Amino acid sequence: MPWTFYNSSGEAMIIDGGVQNPMDANLDISTLLIVGNGGSTGIAISAAGEVTMAAQPAVAVSANAQTNVTGNSTDYTVLWANEIFDQNADFASPTFTAPITGRYLVTVFVGTQGITTAANARYINLICSNRTYQRVVADIPSGISGGSETMDIAILADMDASDTASIQIRASGESSDVVDVAGGQRTHMSIVLVV
Repeated sequence: MPWTFYNSSGEAMIIDGGVQNPMDANLDISTLLIVGNGGSTGIAISAAGEVTMAAQPAVAVSANAQTNVTGNSTDYTVLWANEIFDQNADFASPTFTAPITGRYLVTVFVGTQGITTAANARYINLICSNRTYQRVVADIPSGISGGSETMDIAILADMDASDTASIQIRASGESSDVVDVAGGQRTHMSIVLVV
């Protein structure tokens, strides 16, 4: 994609990556802002050199309690009720949609409740369009009947534009679906474009 930078007089300074500078002037970014096509700030650079990008994909969500969702090997897609932030409007529960191709850091922890001593394994799956990432927790502590445990996963996932990501959990060994998703501060997901 070609780029064209203009000086304050409207003269083209850099076209298609080649320098076109008849007046030997410099590109002035003294305002420390790079403005996108829509007129909004695309990149801001602080005086100390920190860079922020207003449209950089970044999401943080949490869940409300969800009752009796798994236990008898039922796969359950976690629903995210509370949007903490969605910096580029890429999230609609239960799915994140990548706006551009890149590597996305996905961190998730899901609190579970109602686990009994019959449970023999729990799974957390990050389901992306390109592949599924799975973490198995097979060491259910003895004497946990009715107790709670947290499952977590952190992955640097390669995603193409329009790929999706969601979270599924599964517990097995119970005679029915008695395991709950804990709400509030116990169940969170964060996603950010890294490169």
